[in-house]
Amino acid sequence: METKNEELTAQRSLEIISQTLEESRRRITQGSWKGMMLWGVSVMIIALVVGHLWKNSSMGTGANGLWGLLGVVHIIKTRYLQNKPKLPVTFVSKTIGQVWSCMGIIGGSLGFVLIFISFFNNTIAIPISHISPNIIYVYFPITSIMILFMGIAGMTTGMILHSRAITVCCYVAGILGCALALLFRGPYEMVVLAGVAFVGLVLPALIIKQKEV
Repeated sequence: METKNEELTAQRSLEIISQTLEESRRRITQGSWKGMMLWGVSVMIIALVVGHLWKNSSMGTGANGLWGLLGVVHIIKTRYLQNKPKLPVTFVSKTIGQVWSCMGIIGGSLGFVLIFISFFNNTIAIPISHISPNIIYVYFPITSIMILFMGIAGMTTGMILHSRAITVCCYVAGILGCALALLFRGPYEMVVLAGVAFVGLVLPALIIKQKEV
């Protein structure tokens, strides 16, 4: 009898944990569309501005420095939400935060290393051999790689939240955007990135919002 009661207690505990996780996923998914919309629109606007200045002004690749404005968006968002009621930190929300933190750390570190090596140029000098003095200049597809990172992080988020909209949109944005950024180099990469932000962030945000109505 005692063993049976222990089994029922353990089963009930697992049911409670499962229900809690599902409720956490539901609440986070419903509230995620605002953040996705904010970051999606912000990336779209900055990407198009950077692409325009890159192509039509003397700033050239230096226009990529405007990506620092995303930090300003984060500060404004943080201050705006400072007095808003916050959702409790759960395993699901913590895991999603860690996924995007890892993506941001790797992407930011990679960008810093490339800037340090190439001194704001989008090509890197690579010796043909240790003996030969000849050097070739290789284009490093940083935009394509960042899009791929975003797609992987977005798909992981969608799977954690059991959201097909987020998973599918981020898959399409990551794969298609990565390929297009390799085909359309230079300022046109920013147009591709703007499209990725729309498909991978804005579109799923609209789908989630529509389901709440």
